[in-house]
Amino acid sequence: MILAGIDIGTNTLRLLIAEIGPDSFREIYSDRRITRLGQDLDRRGRFSPNAEERSLHALSDFTTSIRRHAVTHVASVGTSAFRTATNAAEYIIEVQKRIGLAIRIISGEEEARLTLLGVTHALKGLDRRRDDPLASACVVDIGGGSTEIIMTRHKREPLIISLPLGAVYLTERFIKHDPPARDEIEFLRNTIRGVLEYQGGDLRPEPAGIFVGTAGTITTLAAMDQGLMDYDADKINRYIMTEETIDAMVADLTRKTLKEREDIPGLEQGREDIILAGAVIAQEIMKRFGFSTMIVSDWGLREGIVMDLHARLLKSVLP
Repeated sequence: MILAGIDIGTNTLRLLIAEIGPDSFREIYSDRRITRLGQDLDRRGRFSPNAEERSLHALSDFTTSIRRHAVTHVASVGTSAFRTATNAAEYIIEVQKRIGLAIRIISGEEEARLTLLGVTHALKGLDRRRDDPLASACVVDIGGGSTEIIMTRHKREPLIISLPLGAVYLTERFIKHDPPARDEIEFLRNTIRGVLEYQGGDLRPEPAGIFVGTAGTITTLAAMDQGLMDYDADKINRYIMTEETIDAMVADLTRKTLKEREDIPGLEQGREDIILAGAVIAQEIMKRFGFSTMIVSDWGLREGIVMDLHARLLKSVLP
C-alpha cells in the first residue's frame, strides 16, 4: 500500500510517500521545507501568524503531492512546537478546515519511539556480528524545539527522555550577535549541560553501546563534513563523524558570520543561524556520555511515522 507521513517540526516540515508491505519499504517521493513554525514561540508562547501561513502553504503543497501519488492513508504529527504553543489547537482546526489535513500532537516519548523505528530500519545489518546493532545504543534526535535521547539496552525496555533543548529555541534565547559573542556560547553551553545533568542524570549507556544521531542538525553536519553540494541520503546514512570533527566544526561556526556560513558546502539554506546551537547540543551529549564517534542516520521520525501507520493499519486500530 502507498502511505504518507508528515513530520511537522519546529523548524522543518518533512513529507515521505512510500510503498510499504510486510517486508518491503520503497520511497516514492519526499519533500522538506524549512518554515520555522516555532519562530519566536519561546518568547511569545504561541504560533505567529506569519509562521502559521508559511507552514500551511508548505502543507498545502504536501497534500497536492499526496493526491498526485494516490496515497491511501496519511499520518501527520506535530512535535515540540505543538506541545508548547497555546494556540496549537486553533491552528490544527485551521489546517483541517483549509486543506483537509488532520494533525496529531505526539508526546516527546512517542516522538522518540517513532524515531527509533526509523533509525532501526536504516541501520539494519550495520554490524554483521549483531542481529540488532541498536540493541545497545544511545540514539539522539536534535530538533528545532526539543532533543530526544533514547538509550536502548540488551533485553530491557529503552530509556527515553525528551529535553527542552531545541536548536531554534536556544538560538533565539542566547545568540544575539553575529558572529556570536564568547559569553553567549558559554551561556548556551552551560544551559545544555545543566539540562543534561538535571533531566538526564540517571541515563547511562551500556559499555559496548554505539552512538547514533539523526534529524536535521546531525544530517546537515554530516553533509558539511563531506562538503556535499547536493544532499545525498546514501552518503549521509551510516556516515561516521568523530568528536574531534564536531569540535572543529563548532569552533569554525562560532567564528563565522551568518553571511559567511552561507558559503559552507552542505549547510542547508535556512539553517545558517541555528546550526551552531544544534552542533553544540550534539557536542555536549557526546561528551556527557563519553562517545568519541557518531553514526549518522538519514532515517528517523518521518520514516517511523510511515512504518507505525502501516503497523496500525494491519491491526486496524487507527484512531
